[in-house]
Amino acid sequence: MTVRDDFTRGEAIGGLVWLSIGALLSLLLEVVYLSTWLPLPGGTTIPFPITIAVAFWFNGVLTKTARLWDRRQAIALIPGLVWVVGYFGLLFGVEFTGDQLMASDIKAVGLLLAGIAGAVWPILRVK
Repeated sequence: MTVRDDFTRGEAIGGLVWLSIGALLSLLLEVVYLSTWLPLPGGTTIPFPITIAVAFWFNGVLTKTARLWDRRQAIALIPGLVWVVGYFGLLFGVEFTGDQLMASDIKAVGLLLAGIAGAVWPILRVK
């Protein structure tokens, strides 16, 4: 399999912009579904924050894809950085909008840590 490398700087910037938009959209979905409950037989339910694992996996995909556009590690981390900035924007946005999108609990902390770890993991395990 060959990787195309004859793209222009504008194409690379466009690719990183689209990856960053994808990071923000995935963050919004991860926050919305963070408080998911799994129904069990007998009518009981348990918290099932699957989006924590999704954040780890998808941010890793974004970083790996960004590395296709530019081999520099700092550039490859741009979608992950946008994800983290968006996370804190949603966390502290309540001060401006009055609408709290994220609860102040351990699941929100787990989402943040998984998102950061997922974005950094492909950089740390470069062969």
